[in-house]
Amino acid sequence: MFDNDSDPTKVRARAPQARREEPEDARIALRCNRKELRLVDSFVTSGEFPTRSELMRAALHAFLRSHAMSTAPTPPVDAEGFVEVPVRLRPEEYAALETYAQHVANGRPVRDILAEIVRRGEMEMKVHELVHRARATVREAVETRTQVGALSESGKDLERKGVVGR
Repeated sequence: MFDNDSDPTKVRARAPQARREEPEDARIALRCNRKELRLVDSFVTSGEFPTRSELMRAALHAFLRSHAMSTAPTPPVDAEGFVEVPVRLRPEEYAALETYAQHVANGRPVRDILAEIVRRGEMEMKVHELVHRARATVREAVETRTQVGALSESGKDLERKGVVGR
């Protein structure tokens, strides 16, 4: 009847909605069976992770990273089995490639000349290997950040307990 009803059950019902509207630093709950909890706890007791929460955050981050990398969209393949990729060139670069295509490559299309250049470059530069190394470096950096965070929390715990002071 009134806008500001004093019924406490209605006030409690409104509170979770306010929390749901703020997505930053939201908490989630996981349901695990006993076997899963024992495995999680074994990582914690071994010292690999300081808490269950840290382990679950690291697992979530790893899953999201790997899933994001595996679901990268792939462009469509044409009837010849090729993927068209737009390339940005300066006018003088395109003119040089066009001249090369006409006079040296027996009139082959510029796009075929570019594809050949890319393929040769991939073999010589081993682009695939470089990409693999770059991804490994990113993974290592993320793991290092996680470890630094864990060490920071451990340091804060020691300060709170009075073992170490600043």
